[in-house]
Amino acid sequence: MLDGALRIPRNPLRAWFATSWWLALASLGTSVVSGSVAIIVIALLTLTVVTLPFALVGVLIFALLISPLRYADRAQLWSVEFFSGVHTDRVSPPSVANIRGRFVESVRSPSLWKSLLHWILRLPLSVAVLVLVTAQLIVPVVFAVAPVAWIITDPPGSQLEIAEMFTLELVILIAVPAALWFVLVTPPLVTGLARADWWFSRSLLGASAQETRVEELTHSRTRVIDAAEAERLRIERDLHDGAQQRLVAVSISLGHAKSRAKSSDDALLRSLLDDAHRETRNAIADIRALTRGLHPPILTDRGLDAALSSVAALCSVPVGIKIASELSGTSRPTATMESTIYFLVSEALTNVTKHSQATSATVSVERLGQSLKIEVCDNGHGGAAIQLGGGLAGLADRLSGVDGSLHIESPTGGPTSITVEVPCG
Repeated sequence: MLDGALRIPRNPLRAWFATSWWLALASLGTSVVSGSVAIIVIALLTLTVVTLPFALVGVLIFALLISPLRYADRAQLWSVEFFSGVHTDRVSPPSVANIRGRFVESVRSPSLWKSLLHWILRLPLSVAVLVLVTAQLIVPVVFAVAPVAWIITDPPGSQLEIAEMFTLELVILIAVPAALWFVLVTPPLVTGLARADWWFSRSLLGASAQETRVEELTHSRTRVIDAAEAERLRIERDLHDGAQQRLVAVSISLGHAKSRAKSSDDALLRSLLDDAHRETRNAIADIRALTRGLHPPILTDRGLDAALSSVAALCSVPVGIKIASELSGTSRPTATMESTIYFLVSEALTNVTKHSQATSATVSVERLGQSLKIEVCDNGHGGAAIQLGGGLAGLADRLSGVDGSLHIESPTGGPTSITVEVPCG
């Protein structure tokens, strides 16, 4: 928010009117309020431990605690950013689509346990902050105004017992350093407490340097993959619109030349034209096969539904295609993700044709939260497995580049189910 939130003026009188002092005081106030969240978290954790032996009810309570805990973490970090003016890197949420996977990934993540530690320690810290700030704002003021109260009440004249222990001179002697303490120490002390509180929240709720680095590398890898996909698309279009069109023109010219040479008595000329025409058509076929391997034009022009339908039409086994309607139009996945899904389904259906001896197969693509789930099933004899150098191994390698997961169920005798989840958020 403001860089001034981190600076304290050297002039003690100016410090009282500095933004840093008021932001720090307000921040500590919200810190005390957040102690109520800590009470709820501690209560739920206690309930989890108590109910754990009873049919794993405690596990359910703990699982239900995770999502609200994430929102509390975000609110706390937002508060720290607002008052301190320093951005804090967030911990990325689990990318797994299904509920069980998210729970397992959350439990394995150190960020969850750091969050729990933060809220467990937040309660005593909130109490300590409340006591310290209250004492700092009240005790020095009470001592500083004590001489005025002494003069008004006149304890010696009123024969109060306090007059036997204190004199006006002693009260003034205590009031002067108390007033100086209040004026000089209160702003830096409160601001220092706020800084310590900000550091505490950032350390336990923010992403660590390693997690931030992993996040940066993930984004960097995504950009590299997207750039590679864009380059493949450019090469495909250059081949299709450039070299392929020229070869088509040459093939047409050679066809006309063959027609004109039919009446010629030069057998060698006719043979050369036939060879040239045939090789030109072979070159066109090779370029078409190459461009299909780079990036199928139908995928760009008509989308995932049409592209997978074309793959299914070429399969010798009847294939049923089911694609969620929300994956079309403006909600289409990225070009990289569509290409990954296309080649995944193509390879899976190729395996069905070559190895499964199936009589039917199904392909389904649906969105689950921030992920896409692709499932290819067939009623063949089963036995599919990832083998070094095989098609499924190639799929696993391709999926590793986009943080996808591959799961194969193919018992002997069938059926076979290949399930893939890829993030698309």
